[in-house]
Amino acid sequence: MKHNFGPKTWIYPMPVLIIGTYDENGVPDLMNAAWGGCSLEDEISICIDNTHRTWANIVAKRAFTVAFGTVDTVRQCDYVGIVSANKDADKVRRSGFTVTPSVHVDAPVVNELPLVLECELRSLDENTCRVVGRIVNTAADDSIVVDGKVDIARL
Repeated sequence: MKHNFGPKTWIYPMPVLIIGTYDENGVPDLMNAAWGGCSLEDEISICIDNTHRTWANIVAKRAFTVAFGTVDTVRQCDYVGIVSANKDADKVRRSGFTVTPSVHVDAPVVNELPLVLECELRSLDENTCRVVGRIVNTAADDSIVVDGKVDIARL
């Protein structure tokens, strides 16, 4: 027997998405986004409240990265989701993560996270808080690549 629950967004397992941006002064910011997924072959959609620093950074730089949290980085991923860059501009350093600039877009890449999507802003909607990015590159660390492909079990 199946139970009806009405419309729900129960897609499991949900990845831990860490959104990386730079502000207008080049200061990196990371946030944990709970709502996101692929919407086209080269496109990702993420719900980011327009009061977050990340939203303002994406508007300013028109770019962002999306990295995938791992079991080993749960504490850091949780930290960047709880602490607001609006209140602590130094939260990236305090999280324990380190970043390097993306080669492809004006956004930071988290060194400790093995998979990252580098995205250019395609569109955003302030009413729905939907940010859509065109994936211009996907970078994967050697530790998760097997036979030339990303091994999801290793991720």
